[in-house]
Amino acid sequence: MVKHVLIIFLTFLVIPLHAADISDLSYDTIGDTVIITECETSATGELIIPDTIGGKPVTSIGRSAFYNCTSLTSITIPDSVTSIGDLAFGLCSGLTSINIPNGVTSIGRIAFGGCTSLTSITIPDSVTSFEEGAFQECFSLTSITIGTGISIIEKSAFYACTSLTEVTFLGDSPKVENYVFHRATPTI
Repeated sequence: MVKHVLIIFLTFLVIPLHAADISDLSYDTIGDTVIITECETSATGELIIPDTIGGKPVTSIGRSAFYNCTSLTSITIPDSVTSIGDLAFGLCSGLTSINIPNGVTSIGRIAFGGCTSLTSITIPDSVTSFEEGAFQECFSLTSITIGTGISIIEKSAFYACTSLTEVTFLGDSPKVENYVFHRATPTI
């Protein structure tokens, strides 16, 4: 009897109680497009956001949609997404990787703020703006590659990214506002 209880207990340590899937997502349909508005904070592990829901393309990750989803470790955003809203992934402290697809043109304020487990990120050429504090307090972020579409990096974008040591610009160096790399010491 004790063996069976121990095996069941150990199984729960290995298998997440609620693996992330589309049923964790809430969304709004606006015209012919879909905006992801919320994710259950109990979702764990990897999440792949579908490129269509109900036959309509997912074009936006809304404000605070994944805010405080601390147990998600990886999120795949579909190529159909063009914007990532303010605080969209704020405080997703377990997030170790995220792929920003080439269709994204804008990243909102503090969109990835407090993603303390992210280690590297690539901003594709399609992104023309990421707003104030977009990646602030990503303490484990060591490197970032910024595509050719960025002409200005708004203030505090990488504020307190204390592990950031390497920033690569694929195009011309953009204008850098105040406090962009405050408390970080990257090689540019």
